[in-house]
Amino acid sequence: MKVHHLNCGCMCPYGGALYDGFSKGLKAHLVCHCLLIETASHGLVLVDTGFGSEDLRPAGSRIATFFKIMNNIQYDRSLTALSQIQALGFNASDVRHIILTHLDFDHAGGLSDFPQAQIHLMQREIDTSRQRHSWLTRSRYRPGQWGATSGWVGYQAAGEKWFGFDAVTALKGLPLK
Repeated sequence: MKVHHLNCGCMCPYGGALYDGFSKGLKAHLVCHCLLIETASHGLVLVDTGFGSEDLRPAGSRIATFFKIMNNIQYDRSLTALSQIQALGFNASDVRHIILTHLDFDHAGGLSDFPQAQIHLMQREIDTSRQRHSWLTRSRYRPGQWGATSGWVGYQAAGEKWFGFDAVTALKGLPLK
């Protein structure tokens, strides 16, 4: 097994260290951390997707205008998971599983770049994303990024907590080891 760290998006909000606690200068520099796991028998597993190819169109509407402006999103297609996976010599179809920590726009935007992958996430997050009653939830959860994808598997918490977080001990189609 080989694990790659991918930076799948860059946000440079104004405020520097006031925003993130350590940046020097006027702008902070935040990345969308994702992991790409090469498995011997189950293809590639992507943990979060960052911004997707369609998100990085400056005039696009997949990301709320408020967050585009507030986060000063950098439109660099080379930072998409798809672009980085291709640079490693793989194809989008090699990504067989995507594990999402949550469905916020900066974690799930790349789902549409991997339409054949099975998507794993907590059922509670799926349910929460459908409750778009407030401006904040409508801005955070952007069905335009992932609404047309299929192959979703929602999980209930099972097993021991991990550092206080709910845990899932097995994912459909993936080995425990």
